Amino acid sequence: MKNKIDSKIQNGYTLDTGSLIDESIATFKKTFLISGVAMILLGIIFAIIYGTLFIVIFGFSDLTSTMTQIQTSQSTAIGLIITIIITAITTGFFAPVTAGFIHANHLAKNNQEIGINIFFEFYKSKFFKDIFMSYIIIGLTTGILNSGLVLLNLEILNYFVQAIVGLLSVFTLPLIIYGNQNFENAITKSVQLFFKQPILIFVALLLAVIGMILGIFALCIGIIFTLPYYYSMVYAIYNQAIGFEEKSVIDEIGQEEI
Repeated sequence: MKNKIDSKIQNGYTLDTGSLIDESIATFKKTFLISGVAMILLGIIFAIIYGTLFIVIFGFSDLTSTMTQIQTSQSTAIGLIITIIITAITTGFFAPVTAGFIHANHLAKNNQEIGINIFFEFYKSKFFKDIFMSYIIIGLTTGILNSGLVLLNLEILNYFVQAIVGLLSVFTLPLIIYGNQNFENAITKSVQLFFKQPILIFVALLLAVIGMILGIFALCIGIIFTLPYYYSMVYAIYNQAIGFEEKSVIDEIGQEEI
């Protein structure tokens, strides 16, 4: 598989927007319900964790004054550093869930059973360290760039930076869980693979984001079920660009410890 990935980096690959849309929608139809339930569950977990941390750090003080204090601290150098570190660790900690959303599409494509546990399987897998470290690095990179923009009073460009980092890292998780790459190689090769087809990947992910946003029109709660479509597109891009061996290690998930 490593040779196949290196060959794609060296020789390039082809993508077809129409096929990507068809494939991503096909797997999304099979996963949107369970993925939506997972999103709701994650929302509850996020609320509990952040609520608990907020109370531990700031207590039950007045919310308005506390938020003002937080915003003021973020404008200082120390505040920015703390924010970057916390954001990076949080991003790394929840990265295995993102891998779970991507893998749900792999199971769907191969007509395998999908349970709510699949979204948390990678916390106990052999890929956890590389998944965690890759998103720590990505989170730190994004945080440093965004903080630099804050100091330069160019916060308006933060979304642009996040989009660029997202595009460059689109292959990172699939390369780890399907290509058996370590976090360093996964990040490096993701950038190299992206630049083989940057326009088509940008267009495909833009369409995925538009598809996600359509959920807002379903009384807002619909976006909970359309958000996972982004991961369906990420999976489709990897599948079309790299593909899989006849039997990948990841296919044994649930049969033995991954």
